[in-house]
Amino acid sequence: MKVTLKFHKKDCFLGVTNSLLKKSWIKRVFNKRLSLQISQKYSYSQLISTLLASRNLNINNIDNFLKPTLKFFLPNPLIFNDMDKATKRLFLAIRNNEKISILGDYDVDGLSSIALLKKYFKYLNKPIFSYIPDRIKEGYGPNKKAIDKMKLKKISLLIMVDCGTTAFEEVIYAKKQGIDVIIIDHHKSLVNLPPAEAIINPNCLNDKSGFNYLCATGLTFIFIVFFDKTLKEKKFYKNKNYPNLLNFLDLVALATVCDVVPLIKLNRAFVKQGLKVLANRTNLGLKVMADESKLNNKPDEDDLGFFYGPRINAGGRVGKAEIGERLLNVNENEEAELLVKQLNTFNYQRKLIEEKVFNDSIKEINNRKMEKKNTLVLFKENWHEGVLGIVASRIKDKFNKPVFILSLNNNMIKGSGRSIINFDIGSFVIQAKQKNIISNGGGHQLAAGITLKKNKLKSFENFFEEYILNFDKKANLDNFLNIDFSISVKGVNSELINNIKELGPYGEGNPKPIFAIKNVKVIKPKLVGDSLKHLSLIISDLSGISMKAIAFNCADNDLGRTILSNYKKNLFTFVGYLKESKWNNRNYFEIIIEDGSISNDII
Repeated sequence: MKVTLKFHKKDCFLGVTNSLLKKSWIKRVFNKRLSLQISQKYSYSQLISTLLASRNLNINNIDNFLKPTLKFFLPNPLIFNDMDKATKRLFLAIRNNEKISILGDYDVDGLSSIALLKKYFKYLNKPIFSYIPDRIKEGYGPNKKAIDKMKLKKISLLIMVDCGTTAFEEVIYAKKQGIDVIIIDHHKSLVNLPPAEAIINPNCLNDKSGFNYLCATGLTFIFIVFFDKTLKEKKFYKNKNYPNLLNFLDLVALATVCDVVPLIKLNRAFVKQGLKVLANRTNLGLKVMADESKLNNKPDEDDLGFFYGPRINAGGRVGKAEIGERLLNVNENEEAELLVKQLNTFNYQRKLIEEKVFNDSIKEINNRKMEKKNTLVLFKENWHEGVLGIVASRIKDKFNKPVFILSLNNNMIKGSGRSIINFDIGSFVIQAKQKNIISNGGGHQLAAGITLKKNKLKSFENFFEEYILNFDKKANLDNFLNIDFSISVKGVNSELINNIKELGPYGEGNPKPIFAIKNVKVIKPKLVGDSLKHLSLIISDLSGISMKAIAFNCADNDLGRTILSNYKKNLFTFVGYLKESKWNNRNYFEIIIEDGSISNDII
């Protein structure tokens, strides 16, 4: 039986138990005593002290949270299993002038890992071959045809990044071809591991490093740091200039945000420092991409996740992942402009395909009356594989349930899953593989990919539902929204926005503070965006003070429909996060609306 939390109206923020998006609003819990201690010790404002207290930080670690540095958080690389083995094998390859190849995943994390290694090897004056499997034709991870191509190029060392942890057959096949394999990955492992020369993966069952929250690019950076130290000790550089590894942190920040790993500890330092590097605009490809779209503001984590990431990913979604990888390493302005134009075109095509698959998925849910299920498994022939992960994420957000979106290709079903907070979908996939329900798969806390035979689809669907029913943290899966503060329109000012910025970067593990603005009028609501699915509006309090607001992807839900149909006769209470935006060289504040409720006060 499903276990659920029942929120009484008196326990809910502003009494909202059933918002326009069917959520209960809950005041975020924080330790008042800790908040006061933080305020007294560090002289922070009540807002910052309260937000820090709500994150359950040790009072002595506050400075390291607000001002994370690599010096404090970067570990001794030898705490990772096989770090020393991988370093020795790579040094041997360079000393003996062996041919080296990198094989990586087609998403931002994989592409950034490849680009990071190639940039570093360029400093070593070491040519390197890279291979990115085609999402549609080859699927995720290494395959025998890719290894055959490396054999023809006389590759003797293969570095797999952001994949490989469960690639038993492929690693064995590579060894038979005389190719040693190093794996740098962060996906969940089985009990046994492939017979690679070295596997650097903090999510292996035997790893005790405690850094299982890193993405593959973060791990690759740590590997490069240790390897570079080894080269210096062995006097490799002689009279050459050492590479400044900190200049690579824009790629690490990009992957860390786009792979939705927790923005805690070392990841916060990666993103904080990486954004500074990105602001210097030294990566030509990223600079041209920003210039093309007139993105000239100081970059933040939203730009990484919502601007750069989708465009770089777009090539991989349509079977052209090498375009994104080339952009991250490009050296000629003319080539960069061409690559950016290609990626922008791919991204536009992706949006059209994504919208069709999303609409089909909603129809499937309605036709099969799946709203009462605890999980969603949606399948249709000929859905484009490149958008399944994005659609899964949107369906997950809409229904607050773990989701798999699947498509049939060459007699095999492939697809992507996305999870809600506190349900580890990567571990679920490992269980499904061990029970031979799926043929292949891998993932981490919030995202996964699988392959299965068509006759196993029903078994997979049933196992997914049973698994979550037995999940011992089911009470944490309810549809509620934590609210940090209530504020007036007048209270949104530069001081408040700057206080909010101090706690960034925000992301998984460090959520943006959510504010409630009560009893406001809605003025001039209109649908905007290429597909008219976002709602732009102005909100005004009863004294006439107003500010801009926007609600994304709400044209087809009750939030958007209710605002458009009732804005002339009702007051609303909106909840969302605040940000400073820029348009036509003018800065302004706005609220990004996450949810809303009709106020009791009627005009």
